[in-house]
Amino acid sequence: MIYGIKIIPKKMPELPEVEAFKKTLDSTSLNQIINDVKIKDDRILLASKKDFIKCVIGEKFEETIRHGKYLLAKVRNCYIVFHFGMSGWLEYFSSDESEPKYSKVIFQFNNGYSLAYISIRMFGKLDLADSLEKLRKRKKLGPDAYKMSFDEFQIAIKSRTAIMKSALLNQSILSGIGNIYSDEILFKAKLHPKRKINTLNDNELEKLFKSIKEVLEYGIKHKGELYTYSDSFLIPHRSKEEKCPECGSSIERYEISGRHGFFCPKCQAN
Repeated sequence: MIYGIKIIPKKMPELPEVEAFKKTLDSTSLNQIINDVKIKDDRILLASKKDFIKCVIGEKFEETIRHGKYLLAKVRNCYIVFHFGMSGWLEYFSSDESEPKYSKVIFQFNNGYSLAYISIRMFGKLDLADSLEKLRKRKKLGPDAYKMSFDEFQIAIKSRTAIMKSALLNQSILSGIGNIYSDEILFKAKLHPKRKINTLNDNELEKLFKSIKEVLEYGIKHKGELYTYSDSFLIPHRSKEEKCPECGSSIERYEISGRHGFFCPKCQAN
């Protein structure tokens, strides 16, 4: 959130939502001395509690980096790594307010405000990293789907034989895309979700790359708030009872490795 406006995701946070969380932290918490950190549930930490506390007490968040679904906040000697799992977000609040429900870690600043890392379930985690490069290597993360160049995109998918949906969801290929945005990207590119990515010709590759960029940019602009999305998007119509906003055909549901998605069989016949 920008202070006073809560950004609470209604789905698993993907790249646009994490970019909104980055703006939350940037607009509220940079360069504020961290007086204390309250760890309300040790299970949320991948690093040791002792190392985590030692890293942040008396320090300040100097800058942030977003890579895919990860948010890194730099303190003097390391980075705090935020991953939001299926139901996480950040909230900035004053000492006069009650702690937000489901807060797992609270950073308390010397200005009387705090930043809460909130997770309804325990799928999100906080960690420490020496650098983005080391985190990428440890987590096997591909290039950021929004920041990548076309050359980086081509290298990432080179020799891959996965179907389109699986390739977009694979964070080691491209980092940041999840279930909902992968459906939208393929809809805008007019590509079938079960087509193998290595069968795309040069023109289709360019269309897919352009669709990734445009869909994520739109999502960032709208802070990942799906209810604000244009009716021309597939996202408002992700149901078997809905009609395609392009051609009026019935939307179809499919499953891949236990994950479900939606597509238009007419617009995405290729």
